[in-house]
Amino acid sequence: MKSRSKKNPVQEKTCSKAECKMSECSEGKSLEKLAKSGKLEEFVKKNNGSWDHQSWLELCAEISLEGYEPIDYDQVGVLIEQYKAVYFSK
Repeated sequence: MKSRSKKNPVQEKTCSKAECKMSECSEGKSLEKLAKSGKLEEFVKKNNGSWDHQSWLELCAEISLEGYEPIDYDQVGVLIEQYKAVYFSK
C-alpha cells in the first residue's frame, strides 16, 4: 500500500512588504509559525467555514495573546480565506 504524504494545500504567505525577506522579517516568521500551528485551520473548521466580525476579532485577540505578534493581520485574513476554500472543496 502506498503511503501518501499529506501536503498542505494552503500557501504559507510571508510578509507582504516587498523589502522583507522571510528569514529576516519578524512578521513573516510569526505568520509562518501561526500557519504551521493549525490554529487557523481549526478556526475555519470550528466555524464551519463562516464567521462574523466578532469571531474574527476574537481570533485576532487569541493570536496576540498567544505571542504570534508582530503579525500582519491582513495576511492572516488571506490565510483563513485559503483554508476556507479548502474546507468547502472537501
